Amino acid sequence: MRYHASHSIVCDTPPEQVYDVIRRSRDWPTLLEPCRSVTVLAEEPDGEHIEISALVGGEPMTWQSHRRFHTDLFGVSATVVVPMPLVKEMTTTWRVIGVNATQCVLLLEHDYDLCDDIGGQVEGVATRDQAERFIEAAIDANSRTELGNLRGAAHRAAAGAAQADGGDAIGQDGFLRHSVVLRTDPDTVYGLIRSTDSWPRLFAACVGTSVLERSDDQETVRVEAEQDGRPVAWNTRRRYVDSVRRVEYDLPVPMPFLESMHGVWRVVPLENGRCLLTVDRHWRLLADVRGIRDGISTRSEAAAVVREFVDGNTAAEMLAIRAFVEENTEALVSSTSRYRLPHSPDRVFALLADIGGWPAMLDHLDSLDVLYDDGAHQEFAMKVRPAPATRAGSAGELESIRSVRHCDERTLSITYFQPQPPPAMLRHAGHWQVRGTAGGSEVISHHTAVLDRDACAEVFGTHELRRQRTLVADLLERNSRATVDACGRALDRSAGQP
Repeated sequence: MRYHASHSIVCDTPPEQVYDVIRRSRDWPTLLEPCRSVTVLAEEPDGEHIEISALVGGEPMTWQSHRRFHTDLFGVSATVVVPMPLVKEMTTTWRVIGVNATQCVLLLEHDYDLCDDIGGQVEGVATRDQAERFIEAAIDANSRTELGNLRGAAHRAAAGAAQADGGDAIGQDGFLRHSVVLRTDPDTVYGLIRSTDSWPRLFAACVGTSVLERSDDQETVRVEAEQDGRPVAWNTRRRYVDSVRRVEYDLPVPMPFLESMHGVWRVVPLENGRCLLTVDRHWRLLADVRGIRDGISTRSEAAAVVREFVDGNTAAEMLAIRAFVEENTEALVSSTSRYRLPHSPDRVFALLADIGGWPAMLDHLDSLDVLYDDGAHQEFAMKVRPAPATRAGSAGELESIRSVRHCDERTLSITYFQPQPPPAMLRHAGHWQVRGTAGGSEVISHHTAVLDRDACAEVFGTHELRRQRTLVADLLERNSRATVDACGRALDRSAGQP
């Protein structure tokens, strides 16, 4: 029988600083109250073999662990190679998960099994039930104490403490982590993650799911989705650890371009009725990616496609889950588009930020009334010509939209929300990001919208949610592309190009 335990604590410091503390095992005797000594038996570039002596349930015990460092995900995985009394085998997992710019969650998980023969190992522990209670209570007490000790050490750490390298190069292996804090109880969120039946309803990219195999704590699910408008499918083998709200998965039949993918969903309780939802995804590219998709012939190109899809899709999933559990709506659209322009990023940003010049530049804009603009903070009302495919567009009507924006010249980014969005939406917000590239600029446009289902039916002539999502996402993408294209034409003219 396998046993599981999960403990966590919120730290008011960036994740790399907490990771530095949990990685340095030599400091544990002075940091962790239960720990008496640590001896490093062997060291490797990405790990170590250590012997630990500590109080466990009030009893002095010694064991050996092989620890592996995962700098890219701020984690440490440990396998006990010489167990403590009563324990047959054990693995521990440390993860430091960013919550916001200044806080993170330190998560500690134990997965273990007990010895077949319990007697004579610990005084007063003679049966398996007694061993279960002893080890469970010891892990709980030590974990709570040690997490508090580590948080204190991280808070005391000097500002110049060694920073871990995030490691995000495109290569053979890939890794991404996404997290979101939700204002609801962890069991509700875990139920959504566990039930793949809800995915087509919640996630815009998911077309359908079907369970191929199922047992008590595992199932294999076929997932059908859309990737850049193309149908894709894969199998995911999922293992459920309900006691700690964890879903481990791997893809025996992975998505295009991949040799393998695996990861973990976790739901971590927080204070004040909140929880942290986090997912790690690890993947490895195929050695040869030629012939899978037109225009993709190198592993570098395939790596970029996979990363963009996983990043955008997972971010959209997090937003969809938040909308469902916090606002009880499934009608969310989240989309990200990327465009290239052969012009410097500062000049592209300047045009996107200059709302005064939009009427002369944007064909779909009928008029614009600037309500406030100090160069960084902006509010304006627009009259926009809707797409011909909509009812208003075919009738020649105009749509009224009001936007509030913040333009950050330092980061070349613009964030906005619309108190008065287009008629098909209850809410619409997003951001622009301009980045420099070797040939000019990459412009990233992100939209998040909550649909007005009845208004969508009137505007587009359909009540089907998936179709409404697609039509609104296409409409937003066309407007973004029209704006970027207009910027490109204006910059071409200023450079004297035809």
